[in-house]
Amino acid sequence: MSPLVTKVPKRLLEKVRRIREDLHRHPELSFHEERTAGLVADRLRALGLDEVRTGVGTTGVVGLLRGVQPGPTVALRADMDALPIREETGLPYASVHDGLMHACGHDGHTAVLLGAAELLAAARAALRGNVKFFFQPAEEGGAGAAHMVRDGCMTNPDVDAVFALHARPTIRPGQIQLSLTPNAGVYGFAMDVTGRGGHGAYPHACVDPIAIGSEIVVAAQTIVSREVRPSEPAVLSFCVFQAGTKDNIIPETAHLEGTIRGMDLKTLKAVRRALERVGGNVARAMRGRVSFRELEAYPPVKNDPRMLELVRGVGSEVLGRRNVLPPPPQQMGAEDFSFYLKDQGGAPGVMFALGVETDETLHTPRFDFGSAALEPGILMMAGVAIRALDALASAGGQ
Repeated sequence: MSPLVTKVPKRLLEKVRRIREDLHRHPELSFHEERTAGLVADRLRALGLDEVRTGVGTTGVVGLLRGVQPGPTVALRADMDALPIREETGLPYASVHDGLMHACGHDGHTAVLLGAAELLAAARAALRGNVKFFFQPAEEGGAGAAHMVRDGCMTNPDVDAVFALHARPTIRPGQIQLSLTPNAGVYGFAMDVTGRGGHGAYPHACVDPIAIGSEIVVAAQTIVSREVRPSEPAVLSFCVFQAGTKDNIIPETAHLEGTIRGMDLKTLKAVRRALERVGGNVARAMRGRVSFRELEAYPPVKNDPRMLELVRGVGSEVLGRRNVLPPPPQQMGAEDFSFYLKDQGGAPGVMFALGVETDETLHTPRFDFGSAALEPGILMMAGVAIRALDALASAGGQ
């Protein structure tokens, strides 16, 4: 069995820290990660990888490291995109782009994977197969993972297992957390309500889309509470309600957007159908009409049990058994990592949570991945690749 690295060289750790702060300073939105992708591609080429492809899934980068020994192929994934949030950290490396910031830790994910790539490139002679590095665009909306898959990231050579980490501020640096289903599936939706506009003084001559939309929001709250089995986790949230231009004009239309979350695709589909039914019936009863469209759909992330135990073993070895934490309460956040996994025609894999030093919640103006999680993240990603290649090669996964 190949030995694992248990400490990142100080020189490499300092390099990764500088990269992470540079990425944090220059955030880019989904499918616009040109600078980030350029930096990543340059770093991978400097490591002497066998292949570096750019423009994968629009702005993604795929690197291929072939071990000296033939064998299976393991993929490691990091996402690169930022969020449309105005940063309030006050850090010296805060975003230079007003209204954009890395509020979900993707700067850290990218820097960690570059560090792991350097460790693995230095250990090429000991690798029992190949490692692919996926630097993915548009996790924050747009299903960048699905675009990467469509552009062939899982083939030539075929990927036998795939792994990713995600920052989690509820646990500490040096800790990881594992669960079988770490992320819910999601349907994002939009509803456009159409009535008949007019003067606010004469509502009887109008069909008020604001009133109709309000009734839809209220009525839809009974879908989860009355149509979903109580033992099945599900969420239906309306997050956008836009209508009107002036205080004395009843508008012609109202626009609503929201999200449906669940751990099972059947439940997700049932809630979506119910929402269309309820929305349509309410609108008709109030003399209006409604159109429904899906914005995005991510399946649940379902970790492979065997690979989950492999990650647990790596964590115990490089971080210590006490720092491998049991599952948290069920998380309803979604992740497009699911598109790489076996349920979607991909490979068995695992997404695990990595502790970071901040107490700030993801997707908030004060979140920062920080430096303390860099070394644990690098050790985990490199270690998981080495152990997975060993396990797959021993099992005949070549």
